[in-house]
Amino acid sequence: MRGILFAGLLSCAVPPPLPAHAASPLPDGFVYLADKAPEIRQDIRYAGRQNFMHRPLAGYRAAECILTEAAADALVKAGKLARAQGFGLIVFDCYRPARAVRDMAGWSAAGAETDAAYFPQTRRDRLIAEGYVGRKSAHARGSTVDIALAPLGGAPAGPHAAAPCSRHDRQTVDFGTAFDCFHPFSRTASKKIAPSAQTARRQLLALMEKAGFRNYPAEWWHFTLRNEPFPRTSFDFPVTAR
Repeated sequence: MRGILFAGLLSCAVPPPLPAHAASPLPDGFVYLADKAPEIRQDIRYAGRQNFMHRPLAGYRAAECILTEAAADALVKAGKLARAQGFGLIVFDCYRPARAVRDMAGWSAAGAETDAAYFPQTRRDRLIAEGYVGRKSAHARGSTVDIALAPLGGAPAGPHAAAPCSRHDRQTVDFGTAFDCFHPFSRTASKKIAPSAQTARRQLLALMEKAGFRNYPAEWWHFTLRNEPFPRTSFDFPVTAR
């Protein structure tokens, strides 16, 4: 009797093995970039306070870059192209949950101030109308990335242009504006920035296009995979730690 009871307790104490797909919290077709390209630096701004809303956005539970596997594989190629030119890559945002997109839109409509660091000449309640914030975002489809070139080894990049936003991304090369500077100077083809910054933008554009991405012309940092696997689907799962 004791032996039967003991065996029963043992069988209850050892759960059956989980199916293989249960090991990852991500939907099928998505990966953590760090598992594909650990050499690409990550500075996921919307998971913290260093962004235009000055707080973490809804759905960002970790500072992790999540992408579709196709986009991550393309970034691996982009990283190799960058290293051949003496650069590394740094990402500021990758997959963005739909709830974060709604959070941005709601926040943008709820104030009328400007912000010298992010939107120095456009009122907060005009950010959507002027195209700086969207009610929908390609980021929610999982194949869009905000990215910049960085010196190999993480060495300081040197002086950055001060205008038009009163902040700098000193870990990147000089692109003429910082990431998420909502200003006409952030347009990829802007001629209002220093020649060296124009060159940096052309270099980033060329290598990302060669890796299979297309640029959003209003933002030098914003790229979407041309043949994205989910072109009509906005996802809303949270960004979680690996």
